[in-house]
Amino acid sequence: MTHKRRRQPKADKKDLIIRRLSVYLRTLDHLKGKGVEVVSSSDLEKIEGVTQSLVRRDLANFGTFGIRGVGYPVSALREQIARILGCDRLWNVVLIGAGGFGSVLLHSESFQGRNLQIVQIFDNDPQRIGKSLEGIPVHDMAQLDRELDARRVDIAIIAVPPPEVQRIVNQLGQMGIRGALYFASRPVTAPENMVVLNVDITIELGVLTHHLS
Repeated sequence: MTHKRRRQPKADKKDLIIRRLSVYLRTLDHLKGKGVEVVSSSDLEKIEGVTQSLVRRDLANFGTFGIRGVGYPVSALREQIARILGCDRLWNVVLIGAGGFGSVLLHSESFQGRNLQIVQIFDNDPQRIGKSLEGIPVHDMAQLDRELDARRVDIAIIAVPPPEVQRIVNQLGQMGIRGALYFASRPVTAPENMVVLNVDITIELGVLTHHLS
């Protein structure tokens, strides 16, 4: 089956709002864990480095939240933002590449807190193939077409060397996987039936070194 190709989606205004909502959700998780029941937009401003008006505008895009003069009930706001972000349902994930980064994801409480569940793992290292990570068998990447159960997987996380990413994306698109996240300092062209996003650590490092300079 041949799919049309498309470029990766560029960040627009809505994407920036969604990214900030993800940050708010992380903060609300932290506050809830500390037993905080109510938070104001000024509290979020102090924690996240955004302005009160920006917090209010971001939330107003999705409805009416909070109580004027009181603030936002932490638990209720957390549930509402989680629903907006789709974190109120379970997402099954296939991990392509079981190296150091994959191991970090498997043990990440934040990852699990977003209702992301790794259900299959693939790797090309003979020392990992056939073994288990956190009770999940590691399959041979060469057997991806045969072993991957695309019917029960929503998202692929691709943690392989950059030259291999495009081939893996093409393969997953042909199998019907709808979303993928990869980590490389190069763009890929995604099948029309997929949303493919890139986390480029070199960009984040550039932001870091700018501030340090």
